[in-house]
Amino acid sequence: MKRAIVLAGGGAKGSYQFGFWRAIRELGIDFQIVTGSSVGALNGALFASGLYDSGLEMWNNITTGDIVTTAPSQISQVMDTEGIVASLKNIFGDLSESAVNIKMDPFPLEKLIAKYLDEKLLRESDVEFGLMVSEYPNMKARAVRLSEIPYGMLSDYLLASSTVYPSMEPRDIAGIKYVDGGYSDNFPVNLALDMGADDIIGVNLRATGLEAKYETDYPVRVIRCHFDLGPTMEFIPEIAKRNLALGYNDTMRSFGVYDGTAYTFEKGECEKMQSEFEKYCVDMLIKCGAVGISEKSSYSRSLAVKGFCEKRRHRLGLMGHDLAMLCIESAAEFFLLDPTPVYTGDSLGKEILRACRPFEEKGKNPMAVIFSSPKPLNYKLGQLQPLDRKDVIAYLVRLFEELRNSDSQNRDLRSLCRFMPEEFFAALYISFLKTKEI
Repeated sequence: MKRAIVLAGGGAKGSYQFGFWRAIRELGIDFQIVTGSSVGALNGALFASGLYDSGLEMWNNITTGDIVTTAPSQISQVMDTEGIVASLKNIFGDLSESAVNIKMDPFPLEKLIAKYLDEKLLRESDVEFGLMVSEYPNMKARAVRLSEIPYGMLSDYLLASSTVYPSMEPRDIAGIKYVDGGYSDNFPVNLALDMGADDIIGVNLRATGLEAKYETDYPVRVIRCHFDLGPTMEFIPEIAKRNLALGYNDTMRSFGVYDGTAYTFEKGECEKMQSEFEKYCVDMLIKCGAVGISEKSSYSRSLAVKGFCEKRRHRLGLMGHDLAMLCIESAAEFFLLDPTPVYTGDSLGKEILRACRPFEEKGKNPMAVIFSSPKPLNYKLGQLQPLDRKDVIAYLVRLFEELRNSDSQNRDLRSLCRFMPEEFFAALYISFLKTKEI
């Protein structure tokens, strides 16, 4: 078996890939091939060289000034570029403003490569290495294996793969100009397959760039983060450390060491949360009319749960096991809780209750004001969009508490379940937490 690690491009988001590397080192997962594009090529060269400690030191300390020097671009000095930036959003994403308004000189990156990479060590490694560049100006993808790169020119190809055009000038190598590999294939799975991989683990940074389609019967596991990994071209050590923790957690969850889909829980916590929450959940869903009594035994496949499942992009067939976990994760996300620790259900529950309390104690909840109006329900629902989601959840928690002590259904809750399922199920779990003494 030849296992490949495929590393996507994404600028400063690349620190996430070293969190992944930390995890697979602990898991004892080896690899024989590494392919990468842009920052994934830079990281990939470190991976293939075995320079974990050097790369970790780099990511824990680099700042934007260690990567590029910047100056206003010529175009930004002679015209208003707002319209150009907007038109390029679909291509460059969060790089649009930098690509148009800033001129970048990669000279600091050249020094960084010289400091942290050892070309001789890479060439002597048993791990094969390949990277992507894009020919300029036709943007044709070109895959380059280390064996095709003349000795002493590795740095040129790594810089070419990371050349963010038009902020950076295309890099000329032997009369051919190249720019960032992300402009043709930002996630080079095909290159790994061409190099003989029959088992692939990819780390996708959800960054701007084109990704070539791939077809294979071999297993491809993709690690990606639920949360935003920060700006692409701002290298900030604090963000890098957060991304390292997220990359580690996400990888350990992917291999079953931890529980969770967005947040990270100790193994076994999701099953425990589900067993504690299930009866309360079913009773309240029936009581508010979101689930019929006849659906009690199959509540996890009801329309109410299906709507929540679609919002969380989760498989409906797993909801009977994962509903509590998705509810608590949704609540934690609404209240912007830190996703880097490894939680228990109770420890995250305490954080959620603490974060929710100020919104419950507000003198006038804006959602309560809207729903106290005699206007029709459709009108009220139309007024909710601009509200702070935390105010919405606090109001829903109050409705659940009232419902728990009432014998009648709450039509507002039933409608809100359909209209805003994530907020509804987050509030449902918070109301459950309040019945526990955690």
